[in-house]
Amino acid sequence: MPSRATRITVPPSYDFAAALAFLRESPSAVLESIEGESYRRAWRTDRGVELVSVAWSASLARPQLRVRVEGPRADDKSLASAIDRVRHVFSLDVDAGGFQELVGSDPIMARLVGDGLCVRPVLIADPFESLVWAIIGQQVGVGFARSLRGALVQIAGDCAVFGSSRFAVMPDASRLADIDEDPLRAAHFSRAKIRALRIAAQAVTSQALDWARLAALPPAEAMAVLTRFPGIGPWTAGMVLMRGLGVRSVWPAADLGLRKALARALGASVPLTEAEARALAAPWAGWEAWVAFFAWRSLSRHRAGP
Repeated sequence: MPSRATRITVPPSYDFAAALAFLRESPSAVLESIEGESYRRAWRTDRGVELVSVAWSASLARPQLRVRVEGPRADDKSLASAIDRVRHVFSLDVDAGGFQELVGSDPIMARLVGDGLCVRPVLIADPFESLVWAIIGQQVGVGFARSLRGALVQIAGDCAVFGSSRFAVMPDASRLADIDEDPLRAAHFSRAKIRALRIAAQAVTSQALDWARLAALPPAEAMAVLTRFPGIGPWTAGMVLMRGLGVRSVWPAADLGLRKALARALGASVPLTEAEARALAAPWAGWEAWVAFFAWRSLSRHRAGP
């Protein structure tokens, strides 16, 4: 099968192993395969389904990741697209100097980050995928959310075979726009979630929801666009901007896990209120989403956030 590979340079001291550890525990990571110090994921592209593999390949002087793509029509464009996705997912193009300065001067941030200063937030490769995962995660526990995400992939996704391995492929918007309710109901999806998934998928297929235009808007305007659609509230919209589009200035103050983590960093025994969480974030302007990532990461080694 055709393939292409290259190495990309990453920021000094980048902790790829910590990113993989996050993915192993994340309830959003139902399509990723993590083995040792490597990451593999099958993505649907305009050249068919392609498998992207990422592995640590570094000396002390020049940290790098080895990126490989393979597929029936894999070519140089496939590799360029894979590199873009990898750099997005692992937040490699962000100049983190400002964040590191804040950590050095803010004791609360320092407690949240702990020994993870070389860690970078792990995002979701595709904004539609982030929207689907966020809708599924509304008002349910992280374990149940993961099981629902896995069920959706089994019911509506595809399976791709590369070598001796099988990889699940995320269903696209056209597949979810008119998905049959019965198998989802049997998998414990509520009717409200099914309706929200259909509306979101129909918005994407009709181009009523355009990701390029959304990414170009200021965060407040982008939130307003997303929340016009039934089933998408502020929390869901915030997750899409943070984890799907990589917007750093979004602060999901209503998230209970975030408020628990902030309380722990402050030595409090009860979660902060939403108002308290908003007030606390004022000095972190421009880095709120990164702080949220580390707050979720700090909750437990067995809990990786939404």
